[in-house]
Amino acid sequence: MPTPFTHLVVAQRLLSDPRIPKEIRDVMRREEPAFLLGSVAADGRVDLGSERQETHFYRYDRPQTERAWRSMLRQHPTLSKTKQVHHLVFLAAYVAHLAVDEGWTKRMLRPHFAEKDWCGGESRDERFRRLHYLLSWMDERDWQRLDETCAARLLAAQPAHWLPFFSDESLRNWRDRIAQQLPPKGVSETLAVFGRRIGQAPELIRARLDDEGWMQEHLWQNIPQRLLGDIEQSLLADASEQLQVYWQECECSW
Repeated sequence: MPTPFTHLVVAQRLLSDPRIPKEIRDVMRREEPAFLLGSVAADGRVDLGSERQETHFYRYDRPQTERAWRSMLRQHPTLSKTKQVHHLVFLAAYVAHLAVDEGWTKRMLRPHFAEKDWCGGESRDERFRRLHYLLSWMDERDWQRLDETCAARLLAAQPAHWLPFFSDESLRNWRDRIAQQLPPKGVSETLAVFGRRIGQAPELIRARLDDEGWMQEHLWQNIPQRLLGDIEQSLLADASEQLQVYWQECECSW
């Protein structure tokens, strides 16, 4: 559920993650455009109007019986038979994206927003709106962490029948939409997108994000930043592990 900018920061960290064998990281770096596109591709469903389970392979309202990426391979077995390195790298990043979103649902969304009683007695609908303030805060933090060459590297990705549930044109359009928002010249669309989702003006979201007192009272006292940091570290570790499992299983089929 984190935004594309957060997923791109995760991708950057995975490229230098010492838990991933150097020989795998070297390949990922050589094919970095494909890796960056894979890290954000799943969220292209927004433009297509696809259901979440069609691109993320799990639902919020149903228990998971297997990892999302394994559901993806079971539904689309050709993805486990790729022989092209750039395609393997793209899919490895896609696997990492799914792992992050699964972990976010299990470790943050469900226990701290869906099921937890907040200090202020906020309704579930209000907690859903506060979730988007948290995501917006993370989004802005991570936008600033992306370097000035990220957009050019992302735009260099050239999908070629990489996904059976996304056309190449759809992937290119999503790639371009994300790249045009990236530093140094891009302008983020996140507040406008979230504003429509939660029925609040982007200007109101902006003002509240800038109000430290409001954020402390209405968000951080229920979701401490230390908790957020611990969860994010666990998501990165799980994404690293699942990427490696996928890589090794797929590479062994060559």
